[in-house]
Amino acid sequence: MQSVETLTDAKQKELLSLKISELPLKIEGTHLEGLIIGLYKELEAANIVFRPNIYLSDSWGCPNEVPVIGIPFHLADPALCNLFGQMSGIEAENDVTLMMVLRHEAGHAFNYAYRLYDEPEWKTLFGQFSQPYQDDYQVDPSSTRFVHHLAGCYAQKHPDDDFAETFAVWLTPDSHWQTAYTGTPALEKLQYVRRVTVEYGDKPPIVTGGMVDMPVEEIKMTFSEWYETVYKNRINQDQLTQIMRPGISESPQVITREAAVISCPSYSPA
Repeated sequence: MQSVETLTDAKQKELLSLKISELPLKIEGTHLEGLIIGLYKELEAANIVFRPNIYLSDSWGCPNEVPVIGIPFHLADPALCNLFGQMSGIEAENDVTLMMVLRHEAGHAFNYAYRLYDEPEWKTLFGQFSQPYQDDYQVDPSSTRFVHHLAGCYAQKHPDDDFAETFAVWLTPDSHWQTAYTGTPALEKLQYVRRVTVEYGDKPPIVTGGMVDMPVEEIKMTFSEWYETVYKNRINQDQLTQIMRPGISESPQVITREAAVISCPSYSPA
């Protein structure tokens, strides 16, 4: 986890008043760079030549069908992380959580890079890629049809997320997914990921370009304006704790976008 920087009143006022595009933000030389290198090493260990380009944005996510990954800009600066924490009351993600999200987003990017979502087997296992996204989605925490990676039963949100979560579990070192998911429908999805990574792992991506979504250079609002726009709704921690309590096996429940995001506060569904 990156170090926490104590903010003076003057520093806080400066950060709140500057346009985000004016802040000297970059990935190179920051704590994020080490995590990204870690992701690339995991891809290399999995014999995948594809390396998604990663840029600073206003939230986590891959633009639809574009194989790049956006990371929230404030994660590139300890002072901004501290300020976000003060304003939101939410602690910054630790490295374990950040790597979990990076693997998830890498799953989206791999899917887009090779257009796997067009393959008949992908559709059979995960569903229709064109299915509309819903901010509120119904989940069954006891279901064995899906892997468990990010909080909020995120694999159940959309077929695209189902694949991304499955890819993330497969990519995670020492996940022992063959054992953990033995005898479950989710195992077939994991085996599919293994097959397609073998098939496409040594091939250059089919899709290499596309429009990125809200790069930091284009965010003309101030940090204060951004916070009020993106994070003005407080998240109810107790609600998610109730939904996600261990061992729950009751009827399916509805998770809102806000509730699903709470364990990773700067994660915004792409």
